[in-house]
Amino acid sequence: MLHAYQLSDHETRDRLASLARKANRRRREGWWNQYGDVLTDTYRDHIALEGSIRTFQAQLVPVLLQTPDYIRAVTVASRQWQTADEIEKFVQVRLARQERLLGDTPLHLWAVVSEAVLLQQVGGAQVMSDQLQHLPASSERPDETVQVLPFSRGAHANMFGPYVVLGFPEEGALDVVLADNPSGSM
Repeated sequence: MLHAYQLSDHETRDRLASLARKANRRRREGWWNQYGDVLTDTYRDHIALEGSIRTFQAQLVPVLLQTPDYIRAVTVASRQWQTADEIEKFVQVRLARQERLLGDTPLHLWAVVSEAVLLQQVGGAQVMSDQLQHLPASSERPDETVQVLPFSRGAHANMFGPYVVLGFPEEGALDVVLADNPSGSM
């Protein structure tokens, strides 16, 4: 493949080939593969790419900060998963992703949520009450920042919808932007 780009610098070629092997191995051997029956390829790629995360959410609490009942309510509402077993497996995927915030080398998370996120009742009053109590605890961890964009801010650059920016620890690696929609992710 690198021949097609006429890349003759052997050091650069070796470095790129090594990164590709590492990415393929990580994707193939990741914990998320046990949930392959409920995850799309795009979502598995998303999980495999997570390094640092910056996100803006207009209507939902960011995935990595959701309580189990909130996750379940969103998953049921999406209608992408039909059976109770599929729904529970997907809830487990989301909870497993959250564990990466607490490990020895935690993910760095910077989340900005619209004030609407705090007002949108997902799953009922008790689910929202638990979720809103959970958010401040998350923002107290050293690798997590949670900010609320108030309605009073007016027009802003993020009005076109939610997104996630995935960063990588490798020097010179470019960020990847992920935009979710009802039919999948891009």
